Amino acid sequence: MSDQPVSQNAKRLSATRLGEFLGCAHKSALWLAGEPETDPADETQALLWAKGLEHEAAVLARLEQTAGASAVHIPTEGLPIEERIGLTQRAVEQGASIIYQGALLSERWIGFPDFLTRDANVEAPVYRPEDAKLSRKAKRDHLLQIGLYAELLNRTNGNPIADGVIHVAAPEPERFDLRETQYVTARLMRRFEAFAETKDKNTRAIRCAACERCGYKSRCEAEWRGADSPIFVAGLRSSQLLKMEAAGVTTMSKLASLGPGTASIPGIGDETLAKLIGQARLQKQAEQSGTHGVEALPVEQGKGFSLLPDPQVGDVFLDLEGDPLYPDGLEYLFGIYGPLTDPNEQEYRAFWAHDHDQEKAAFEAVMSAITAHLVKYPDARIYHYAQYEPAAFRRLAMRHATKEAELDQLLREHRFVDLYRVARQGIRASTESYSLKDLEKIYWGGRAGEVANAGDSIVQYEQWRTTQEASVLAEIKKYNEEDCVSTAKLRDWLVGLRPAGAHYQLHATGSDQDVASARSEAREEFERQRQELAARVRTSNVANKDVRELVAELLWFHQRSQKPQWWALFERQTWSDDELIDDAESLGGVVLDKTVPATTIKRSQVFTCRFPPQDTKLKAGSEPVLASDLGSAGTLESIVPEDGILTLKRGITRGAPPDRFSLLPGKPLDQRKLVAAVMNFADRFVSDDLSSDQALMAFLLRNPPKVRGVQRGQPLLSNGEDLLDGTIRVIRNLDRTTLFIQGPPGCGKTFVASHAIATLLKEGNRIAVSSNSHKAINKLLKEVEKRATETSLKFSGAKKASRDDPETEFEGQFITSVQSSDDIDSSYQLVGATVFHFAQEALNSYDYLFVDEAGQVALGNLVAMAGCADNLVLIGDQMQLALPIQGVHPGETGHSALDYLLQHQATIGADKGVLLNVTYRMHPTLCELVSDAIYDGRLTSDASTASRHLVLGANSHPALKDAGIVFANVEHDGCTQNSAEEAAAIRSTVSNLLTQEFHDADGTVRPLKLDDILIASPFNMQVNLLKRALPDGARVGTVDKFQGQEAPVVIVSMTTSHGDDAPRGTNFLFNRNRFNVAISRAQSLAIVVQSPRLQDVSAGSIEDLVRLNLFARAEATAIWR
Repeated sequence: MSDQPVSQNAKRLSATRLGEFLGCAHKSALWLAGEPETDPADETQALLWAKGLEHEAAVLARLEQTAGASAVHIPTEGLPIEERIGLTQRAVEQGASIIYQGALLSERWIGFPDFLTRDANVEAPVYRPEDAKLSRKAKRDHLLQIGLYAELLNRTNGNPIADGVIHVAAPEPERFDLRETQYVTARLMRRFEAFAETKDKNTRAIRCAACERCGYKSRCEAEWRGADSPIFVAGLRSSQLLKMEAAGVTTMSKLASLGPGTASIPGIGDETLAKLIGQARLQKQAEQSGTHGVEALPVEQGKGFSLLPDPQVGDVFLDLEGDPLYPDGLEYLFGIYGPLTDPNEQEYRAFWAHDHDQEKAAFEAVMSAITAHLVKYPDARIYHYAQYEPAAFRRLAMRHATKEAELDQLLREHRFVDLYRVARQGIRASTESYSLKDLEKIYWGGRAGEVANAGDSIVQYEQWRTTQEASVLAEIKKYNEEDCVSTAKLRDWLVGLRPAGAHYQLHATGSDQDVASARSEAREEFERQRQELAARVRTSNVANKDVRELVAELLWFHQRSQKPQWWALFERQTWSDDELIDDAESLGGVVLDKTVPATTIKRSQVFTCRFPPQDTKLKAGSEPVLASDLGSAGTLESIVPEDGILTLKRGITRGAPPDRFSLLPGKPLDQRKLVAAVMNFADRFVSDDLSSDQALMAFLLRNPPKVRGVQRGQPLLSNGEDLLDGTIRVIRNLDRTTLFIQGPPGCGKTFVASHAIATLLKEGNRIAVSSNSHKAINKLLKEVEKRATETSLKFSGAKKASRDDPETEFEGQFITSVQSSDDIDSSYQLVGATVFHFAQEALNSYDYLFVDEAGQVALGNLVAMAGCADNLVLIGDQMQLALPIQGVHPGETGHSALDYLLQHQATIGADKGVLLNVTYRMHPTLCELVSDAIYDGRLTSDASTASRHLVLGANSHPALKDAGIVFANVEHDGCTQNSAEEAAAIRSTVSNLLTQEFHDADGTVRPLKLDDILIASPFNMQVNLLKRALPDGARVGTVDKFQGQEAPVVIVSMTTSHGDDAPRGTNFLFNRNRFNVAISRAQSLAIVVQSPRLQDVSAGSIEDLVRLNLFARAEATAIWR
């Protein structure tokens, strides 16, 4: 099946080798150079290989039974590869139903799909690649494999392959649309090809996730040891290593010899560098003396030893074992150790779970045991090492909707004690890491068990799931018990090291809205009523089972969405300043500027403070809390991140803030009224009294809109009907139902909505307008006022604003702001407000509820407010910025309103809603990419947009084109949240743009102005850098800030040097919706500025591949006029 002979000297590339390359390029370089792997595979890997062959045979039998035909077997042993390829080719030409163990070859690439199955629906022989995998869930490498096989099939037979199948060790195989990964697969193949062809590969050994099971592990470690590499310094990041080497600090000895407080390395903070120097020094001393050393660090309030309580008789020690390979993950072993029966005897107890039902039961049993234990020992604590255990408890409480109140109480009382934080912030040890296993070398000694670490336990557990050998579970249990005992020994050791001045400083934290204990009678009674209501919903005869389950689980939606916010506050309270500086939700290392006198405003004082460079979501108007005690810090009057200055307003009686402090996001809003609104709907649901909720029920059932004059199932708009007129006609004729209007970028959804509202007001209807933010509501209200003025319409409107927040107010000719919901009555024809107001309104108070930006409105919030109106009109686009929701929510309860309605569809069907499919913004060349990649090819440009383009002179920058999308590569390394190189390149590009001209839609040609250029970045730190680099007045901001805006030219600064170093992960950096918003702001030209290695991502998950596919597609098909 080869289309080109392979050189005798060229190694063939395969999917397996591609996966290795993505994990570690150095390993690939060694393999390509012919270096032998010296570390053999272990017994576990051999066992899994054998079990994999058994699974493959079982899959083959099922496929043959389904096809009703035997597979053509291609021999795998004793046959030259060329013959295997030829046999596969003949089997394809003969139209075999199944080809087993085929071989594919194209240029340097070779592939060995387990199965090629023929598509019976196509006359020509078209084959689907299918692979058998022993894991219970498909992984990235699996999808890459079948994607690569599809590419080879396409190259050799000329047939694009749309789908592939992975037969996992589960009842059903996983099916994939290979078009969602075809561009990134091709890009990764090209990248590996180029690497293989490069003579000087210039790689070196770098520690990575692939090291643990690599055949070159011993070789690389010996290389590092021989070079005295700083790579072994505990806590050193790879980005810091690069910066050290750039500064000439290439050995651990050199690092240890630097003077803390006097040495400096660009890009590494002085405090961080001092810690690394001290760590290197202690490790070198241990290396030279042969004895480990430990130092107690200076006592810091709220950190280190201040987080270590005095030992109590009833203290227990907790350790969990989890299997990430199980679908959705499984906590399969809960181990606790302590005086569980006899106060004078330490006892270990194991709770097993081998599926999610057992996981729930085990979690409940552990929580019940802990709760009962704390009644007996009220001063006891629960010790663990690192954050896995409390994070798992939080996840399980929400996943299974159980023991949430008890867990809240444990967290509020700071019962969980993380000994990792105590050790990491309280001592300096000479070990090469601060893992429990490494610290054991100092306080305990080595272990003798076969299971050496958590990674081994996962492999062993997966082995048990295949073999059911009791001895495997016994070994895992022994390992878990040793972890519990080790944690106890670590606690005792740390107590012995605690300096005299260190005192435990964490105390129970209450909340403003829930001061009562989790065990209070009122709370228990409310939960009992809610559980009873959920049971009645599930056993009712209303709607269908899926909707009943949805409504039942929505009773806990608001509680679940808030819990992570509370839990994050408790957790961040123990973080160091450095960790809070790295956390975008917080603001770390703030210092009161005593050189600036406080100013007095009425009964408050305003203090000036300074902070180090960092990315933060806190903004003016925020009401953060102090990390030290979660007390109110006051109100952020102003914040200028680029200058590191903020002003903080505090009541006079509270005085000045501390000299040094960190800020955390404020406490969650009181959502009890929203919970009550959902419960009221559930009450009506179980009573089958839904006459007031017909629109909401139509939405929950995903029924097509009920429109007078339109037959159910037919397109809502007539063929050739004007979009604006037709949409208004449909809205006017809604009959107690829900309509979705999808507005892709530049399609005028606000324009259409405002025209519709004005028409409805003129006809005497009462209208409610809501959204996820006051800003979005005010924007639509402003457009409604414009329409009213244009049509001489007069009406009375109110906007419910938040007290003491001027940004939420709206004052217009017809609409005025009110501060209290009590001031809104039926005399107002139009009311704009958030869900907090409409959830309290009487049923059917309005004829229509318009919900703008519905893609960012939670399903639970829509249910809370939908009853206020006869008809629901949802406006938005689920393919743009998505709902930022927290918490673990069962089923579809955590979806936005639009994600629930569309079920992963990119566009709404013609019979289900209205797609505004004409953009009045984007030039056709740019629209082509956005339409094909995002909107199912259904988006077109208005004819006027073709006239909009740049008029480039002879001096134009090489990155500039007159219209379309281009990628501009800028070399840089080690950048995460800011890049001076990209800022300089953008400054040069902007300067050049200002010497060019723009041809507008009306035919005029004019000079480009600064206001014609929009510059966006995912990161606030890069935004701040760009503001300093560009002329005053430049339109610079994060992508989120610019939704709804446009400009002739958009420049997107991706900032991060390498995708694997993205501070918020690839999900943030390569987010499809955010990229769509970014490039679609452009009327003519979108310029994506990136490091050439930005997309060289290891892509650790299937989701990563899908996200990267859009970028790879945009780059591969970058188009211009």
